[in-house]
Amino acid sequence: WHENYKNEVEQEHSSLLKHETLIVEEGDYADGLLLINSGVARQSHHYNHGYRIIKYLNKGDVFGLRTIAHNWKNNDNIPLPTSLHAVGYTNVMRVPSHIIESLVLPKMTAEEIDILLLELKKTYRVKMDYTKDLRLADGMLDFMSDFRYINGSASMLIDLDRCIRCDECVNACAVGHNNNPRFNRHGRRYDHFMVANACMHCHDPVCMIGCPTGAIHREPGGQVAINDNTCIGCSTCANSCPYENIKMVQVRNAEGEFRQDAMSLRQVVKASKCDLCVDQLDGPACQRACPHDALKRIDLFDLSTLIEEVE
Repeated sequence: WHENYKNEVEQEHSSLLKHETLIVEEGDYADGLLLINSGVARQSHHYNHGYRIIKYLNKGDVFGLRTIAHNWKNNDNIPLPTSLHAVGYTNVMRVPSHIIESLVLPKMTAEEIDILLLELKKTYRVKMDYTKDLRLADGMLDFMSDFRYINGSASMLIDLDRCIRCDECVNACAVGHNNNPRFNRHGRRYDHFMVANACMHCHDPVCMIGCPTGAIHREPGGQVAINDNTCIGCSTCANSCPYENIKMVQVRNAEGEFRQDAMSLRQVVKASKCDLCVDQLDGPACQRACPHDALKRIDLFDLSTLIEEVE
């Protein structure tokens, strides 16, 4: 999906929406359970002449189970209360409703069924009370979605009203990485918020696809990191990153001189990016160093956390 994203991201907002694939429409018959195999999908409901976001579904999430459970238990035929759109590339597997009704639901306890039905009621209530519960500007939700920032599990969000441009975040990053900061304090903006050009440690890290040595990998804590010892500087990860948050940098020796390959005499380059200070117990140095609490590393996929931070 990152190639499509790069091609579409420079287009106008209205054009981006036209490219978003509708998977199922609000009001459709629930004829199957949808399982997200990869990518991200947007769950929303009709609002005025468009859609309003309820939440995002990631790998392993399902859509339609609550409606299927309601119809099965109550011998009813209510339609789907929300729509589902693919955000960029999304791989979805469909399991027909009759399979769920014959093999899955009968094996669930009455309590588990009641929990599903309660969650379905909450979905309808969210539709009715959306403006009350989610006061975040619709435009910002669209901004996060259109530029695929909701793929980030630890995005760098900066409140520009709080930020005094002291660069303490950059300095702290440099101190923790041998005087080489791993991010740039600039990026796309919405209102007074900026998503900085720092690795977001994506839920779906396409940068890991194709690395010939496996140098770029996910740590047990969820951080996406690069092993300098096995990185060969091929640029595969940097070219794949949809957000251009991986840079190829020249490597210096202990004396500060640029290293050269003994055979080709070319300068040695390695991939460099934020590693979320994986080797520091206190977490990201950039966030801890900010004197005005302007910088946060947050999961933009979690709308409730995003709302809490920006309100």
